[in-house]
Amino acid sequence: MQEKKELKIKFKTAVILIVILLIVVIAIFTIIINREGFKGTSSSGLIDSKSGNHVVDTDFSMKFLKLENNKQNMIYSPLSIKYALGMLNEGANGNTKTQIENVIGDLNLTKYNNIDKVLSLANAVYIRDTYSKYVKEDYTKILAEKYNAEMNYDSFSNANNINNWIENKTLGIIKNMLQDGMVQNPDTKMLLINALAIDMEWKNPFKSDSTGGEDFYLEDGSNMTATTMHMKTTSDSVSYYKNKDITALTMDLEQYDDTQLEFVAIMSEENLSDYIETFTIEDFDNIIEKSTLASKTKNGVRISIPKFSFDYDLKLKNDLIELGITDAFDENLANFSNMADTELYVSDVLHKANIDFTERGIKAAAVTVAKIEVTSMLAEEDKPIEIKIDKPFLYVIRDKNTGEIWFVGTVYEPNSWEEDKADY
Repeated sequence: MQEKKELKIKFKTAVILIVILLIVVIAIFTIIINREGFKGTSSSGLIDSKSGNHVVDTDFSMKFLKLENNKQNMIYSPLSIKYALGMLNEGANGNTKTQIENVIGDLNLTKYNNIDKVLSLANAVYIRDTYSKYVKEDYTKILAEKYNAEMNYDSFSNANNINNWIENKTLGIIKNMLQDGMVQNPDTKMLLINALAIDMEWKNPFKSDSTGGEDFYLEDGSNMTATTMHMKTTSDSVSYYKNKDITALTMDLEQYDDTQLEFVAIMSEENLSDYIETFTIEDFDNIIEKSTLASKTKNGVRISIPKFSFDYDLKLKNDLIELGITDAFDENLANFSNMADTELYVSDVLHKANIDFTERGIKAAAVTVAKIEVTSMLAEEDKPIEIKIDKPFLYVIRDKNTGEIWFVGTVYEPNSWEEDKADY
């Protein structure tokens, strides 16, 4: 009898311990979910810019800033590069696909509606007409559905059709992107292209009669007279951040339909090339978070910032190899079996961007082409806060609502007043 009682006690004790253990496990799992969020699988695709509820991979956006930190004027479009790599990834398989995904991550791209003469974003696949029978229907269908990509079949006798498409999709900004020889090579079978452009006005524009020549101090210690725009404002479309190490300025562009971009300039007191080496996304987010609206500043903000206009060719193939995408460019290792029924590899990836930063606003465009070949805060004062951008600076142009970064670049040498003053 005593033995049965002891067995019952042991059984009850075991049940209680199991229940307690289950409660502890459930509690721990709940804490993990609350802290980190459940990380399920998801496929790449487009997310409407109106929702503004997705996380943008801004770390990817800044990688090329560091890879090509060469003390020269620079502009590139992370968004354009992501679109092109996304389309390339849809056709990849095996280790080639793994390497691309290690760089682009879980790709969720913002979907933008084109706005006549203001905003353009387009994707296209150009296929040599004699090769079209080898391209897999599933691949072209995915690109059409996920990326709104146009399918164009061309003789590749010259680059005219492709260059005309690019010029049209970049609001006329980027002309003659490709040389005839690039497409005439008989091994060239496909081109994956993203083209995007903006031509947007400032929400609070500068006045041309306030523009003049001002000193701009170059990285080498010398100085130049730069064409510099000026404005005193209390607008809520302008904000600033300033401490002993950096000066930052944010200016809104006009809202068009449901899209509003903003321009962010960040000038360091140390050499810009040194600052870029240690610059992080956390630094950028911290600057945005701590910025103060001009409308919240007692006596407003006086802005001085130089005009600039240039284009830049990113050494994208070398940069992608540096980031770990190597197999795609290797004839023997590339695996694009989801793209076509023949063995293909990427022979080159081109990226060209252009920007014109003026009193009126910003015109900027970028094109990414993947060439596919068959294998053979301050205290208030009694005067306005001075925000003067007079040294090399980096800049970001991004969607104010979603955080999607359209352009990133640097200005080491802005427009020369000597060359511009005749226009004023």
